[in-house]
Amino acid sequence: MIQAPFSDLAIYIESKKYIGTTVDFNALKKLGCFVLKNAIPENVIGEYYANYKKLLSSGLIKKDDYHLTLVELGAADELQKIVFNKDFFEVASKFFEGRVGSDFVRIVKKDSTNFSKVFLHQDTGYQIGGFEKYSLFIALTECNEDNGGLTLLPGTHHFGYLGDAGEINEKILPKNYPRITPNAEPGDILIMHSSTWHESPQSKNLKDRVYLEVHIQPLDEPTTRWEICGKRTSNWVLHANEDQIFKDSRTQRIRRMAAELKKTNLQ
Repeated sequence: MIQAPFSDLAIYIESKKYIGTTVDFNALKKLGCFVLKNAIPENVIGEYYANYKKLLSSGLIKKDDYHLTLVELGAADELQKIVFNKDFFEVASKFFEGRVGSDFVRIVKKDSTNFSKVFLHQDTGYQIGGFEKYSLFIALTECNEDNGGLTLLPGTHHFGYLGDAGEINEKILPKNYPRITPNAEPGDILIMHSSTWHESPQSKNLKDRVYLEVHIQPLDEPTTRWEICGKRTSNWVLHANEDQIFKDSRTQRIRRMAAELKKTNLQ
């Protein structure tokens, strides 16, 4: 059974308090998401988008075989330098009392070759470390319902970590639970708490829908790779992926199974 304060959510949603040119942290705390308008200048976004297209067409970056939208970036990739951009710093510095780190930067994209619906899920179960973290999805293109933009279920971050990762059963939700599919323009940032439930519809027009996602967290998290604001004081460091940490995890088993199925189908 799930209960939620729908009247409180409605006040913020109907008045569109989750959209603004400065972050309303009361709305972000209440809803688990916020759309920051005009956060990064158009010329900067244009450079990043052009760089992304160049890298993608050259084959230097490509969509992950096991993920519907993920494009991994190399350690020295120019796109990761967004964490040092002064306009991005201005946004990030408002979080975690000005002591902010990041553990990953990546692209999540849809286009004419990758356009499928992404199932309802939360990100916390796929991440390492504490639970108070945010994804800052920087729109490099228009991102909306027509091209498969992110759809968020406001307030669901209050349920916390769900105990596992995978597709969430929508039937557990009360009927007509509110959803938000923001119309993000290039340079806007969609801010999302990592526990917020979200999905994305299939792209209807097959136009590029590209977010540059920067994941931010408290600076002293052991997984921090980039010091955005402040200087780390913790001696605890964990820079390892799932294949290095685990001998046998659910993700590893799924990948092995997928590889076996592919091999069987080719025989």
